[in-house]
Parts: sequence; C-alpha cells; structure tokens
Amino acid sequence: MIKKLQILIIVLFVLQINLYGQNRENSLVPLSKVFHDIGFNVLHSMTYNYGLNFIGAAAGTYILIETGLDWQYNRLAYNNLVLAYMGFPALFIGYVMPAVLPISFYLLGRNKRNEKLQITGLALVQSLAISAGYFTIMKGITGRISPGIVDVLDHNRNAQTNDYSGDFAWGFGKRGFIAGWPSGHTTIAMASAAVISEIYNDNIWLKAAAYSYAAFIGIGMSFCVHWSSEVFAGALIGYAVGKTVGKSFNRLLNKKTEDTVSLYFTPVSAGVKLCL
Repeated sequence: MIKKLQILIIVLFVLQINLYGQNRENSLVPLSKVFHDIGFNVLHSMTYNYGLNFIGAAAGTYILIETGLDWQYNRLAYNNLVLAYMGFPALFIGYVMPAVLPISFYLLGRNKRNEKLQITGLALVQSLAISAGYFTIMKGITGRISPGIVDVLDHNRNAQTNDYSGDFAWGFGKRGFIAGWPSGHTTIAMASAAVISEIYNDNIWLKAAAYSYAAFIGIGMSFCVHWSSEVFAGALIGYAVGKTVGKSFNRLLNKKTEDTVSLYFTPVSAGVKLCL
C-alpha cells in the first residue's frame, strides 16, 4: 500500500509538471530570484494568520502532552513495530524530495522556457531555507527528548514505560539541533505543498497530490522518529511558511510587485536591497 501511494504521488507530480511544461514561454528566471522578498517572507511566516499557526503549534503540543494523547500514540507505534517500519519510507523520502522537487521544477522550467515552473522551483528552495531556519532554532531551544520508538540514524529505542513525552531540555543546543520539536520533515513537506498549491491554485489534482505527499511524510514521521505533537506543530508551521512564500512568488509571477526586501551579490560586494 505504501509503495502504491508513493508511485501514485510521483506519477501525479510528473504528469502535472509535463502538462505545464508544454506551455512554453520565452522567459528565463535567474537563480537570484530565490531571494525574492526573503526578508519579508521570513518575518511574515511567523505572523501569517496573525501568528496563530505558531501559537497553535505550541498550544496543540501542550494539550497533546497534558491529555496523554501524545504518549498513547507513542505506545501504539512502540508496541506495533510494523507501524514503525511503515514510517521508514517517509523518513528517507523526506530527506530526498526537498532537493529533488525544486531542482526538477526549475530545470524543467528552464528547458521548457516556462516561467511558472522556474518560479515554483525557486519558491520551493526559499520555503525550504526558511523552514529549516525556523525548526533548527526551535529544536535547539526546546531540546525535546526523542520518542524512542525505533533504532534508526540518531534515534534509539527507549525501554522506559513511564510517560516522558513532556521531557524538554530548554536552553540552546542541549540536545542538539537534529531531532526534536517540531518535525523538520513535516515542516518542509507541508511548506512545499502550500507553495505548490498557492502557485498552482487552479489545479485541484496537483494540490491534492502535494498535500497527500505532506500527509504521507507527517504520518510516517509520527510512526517512527517523532512525537505526534511534533508532526502537528510542523504541519502548522510549514503551512504558514509555504503560504507566505507561495503568495509572494505568485505576485512575482503575476508581475504585481517588485522585490521589496532582497539580497544581492556582485563580484565585489553583497548586501540587502530595499525597494520603498
């Protein structure tokens, strides 16, 4: 079932990319556009929806821990290793797709001279960078203990039987910056889905494929290397980042705005450009 779902998602992505790739446009989008409105997008991702996504991520995590639902979900996966192993494909696909997807969009767009594909690829890169920045900092600050479901990569199976879902090591870097709250895989997957759905907002099939992929990654993470609350938080944060970046690049695509805050590079200098 998992393999069939993966194949379906990949086929849908390839099909939709090819369909849009046939719409040729004599336009090449420079790589420098990856910095389009990046200053605004970094800040607005946190204030998107009036900041409710970040607040909801924290509040939802607290509720899931205090009600015991986080621990119960953890025990379900821990005591049923078949579920945990079902999450492995999502774990490894979640490492590969964030690189493959934007490169595929951009290079295919360059080949087809299709501006929309190129802009989507660059938007995916920016959403990846912003998402990674946010969740790396938050993982370092919260220092949440690993769910201890499986032995894989830097995760170890934990034989404790008492509820340790509320074990946080607040500070900075006390438990590193890789594992913890929120789920990085889920954050990036949801951000990517939101970017694609925003730019291709009239394509219901592509949107369905994008969000199905994000759900596949999130569920897989909750089965093996993350607490369910970390997946919940990652989905909300990723959605905020993706919608912000997607809207910004959609305006660029529709020529409704110029870069307001962007980075620039020359052979002899670098800096921030403000257009007021």
